[in-house]
Amino acid sequence: MNSEKAFLCLWLFIGLSCFGCITEEDGKLDNNNPVIAIISPAIDQTYVAEWGGAWPEGEPVLLEAKGIEDVKVKSIQVTVSINIGDIVLNKVLENLSDNKLEFTFSESFTAEETGVYTVLFTVIDSSGNVGTSTARTFTYL
Repeated sequence: MNSEKAFLCLWLFIGLSCFGCITEEDGKLDNNNPVIAIISPAIDQTYVAEWGGAWPEGEPVLLEAKGIEDVKVKSIQVTVSINIGDIVLNKVLENLSDNKLEFTFSESFTAEETGVYTVLFTVIDSSGNVGTSTARTFTYL
């Protein structure tokens, strides 16, 4: 009976090692997806596409989000698209800071044409778990 228990414990350990994400950081089991908090843009915010005259460029949009994780945020990706699918910005920022639990992505974006834009933030932790924000739209008029 004891050998059966030892055998089951061994298989349980192997199963957790194979199916769970154990980080190299602390040896912690990490099955939790990171969380994302969008700071900017505000929901359905409107921006000026072209000032005209001496200011030919439109108003910049601050794309900012914070990734929060219980072990380590590895990177944050931002994707901006127009017309439901035409990607105009796709950028990944790696976390090289000393703060492992929180990481903020901040990037200025100026549209080249009018329309409704969608921004999506994705956070990846050191174990490969992924957290994705809800899509947020903003408009350039």
